[in-house]
Amino acid sequence: MISLDWKERLKKDAIDFFERKLPAGEFDIDIVYNAYPQRIDNKVPHAVLTLVGKTLGSKIARNAEKYFAFYDYLLKHKGDNGKIIFSYIMSKAVVRKPEVILPYLEKYLFILDDQKTANLILDKTLFPILKKNSAPYLDLINRWIKKDNKCLTGSIQKILVKLIKLEPEMIKPLFCKLETSWMYATPNMIKLNSNFLKEIWKLDPDFYLSVFQNYQNTRNPLFAEILSGAMTVNHKILRNIAENWSLSGNIKLKKIGQHSLKMVQKFKVKG
Repeated sequence: MISLDWKERLKKDAIDFFERKLPAGEFDIDIVYNAYPQRIDNKVPHAVLTLVGKTLGSKIARNAEKYFAFYDYLLKHKGDNGKIIFSYIMSKAVVRKPEVILPYLEKYLFILDDQKTANLILDKTLFPILKKNSAPYLDLINRWIKKDNKCLTGSIQKILVKLIKLEPEMIKPLFCKLETSWMYATPNMIKLNSNFLKEIWKLDPDFYLSVFQNYQNTRNPLFAEILSGAMTVNHKILRNIAENWSLSGNIKLKKIGQHSLKMVQKFKVKG
């Protein structure tokens, strides 16, 4: 918990940094929070970095395109602290100017190699604009998934699940958008699609079962792998499709079917 006095000081110092340091090209953000006396495991508390990031973001957002060099500096030179501050600045900037910030942001997202950072950035940038109006960003999400970055794909999965829990009416359009890439799904994309379908079962069992019914005659091992990974209930529709696969002359499909049958039988019968 940050005291009121320290909140005021941190805000004041962040605004001073924005007004005097940034225009001069002085990007060493540590000057804003280093004086804060408390540490958690020898680190500046997350709440302090959040406050600094939000304060700077509220000032930067209006002209966010002027500060790309500062964003790069935070990411390249300020470690975890910089990534946290970056995330909260982006959360303000992307809502104000998505057409400017998203093209910049995606260059960084495509090379992410840290799941925690990916989760934080997408939660603070992508989720707010999806929550506001997701339709314009479905193609963007699909394009990001196709980049096949493991961390980015994992974070997108979390965001999509969070979104459909908030807006169940988005289940069908999001699923249909993801489904268009099944033919070319990589292992990361297979995992995302399977997990997304599992979450759909919890929110809309009828739609979940309709997906399996729609693919009941598929002999595509890639489709079968996605569907097998999404099996989370012992229902006759799932049992039938798994049994059909298990009888296939295609060795890979046969193995998927045999595995699916064993897995489904472990669940409680729901139909």
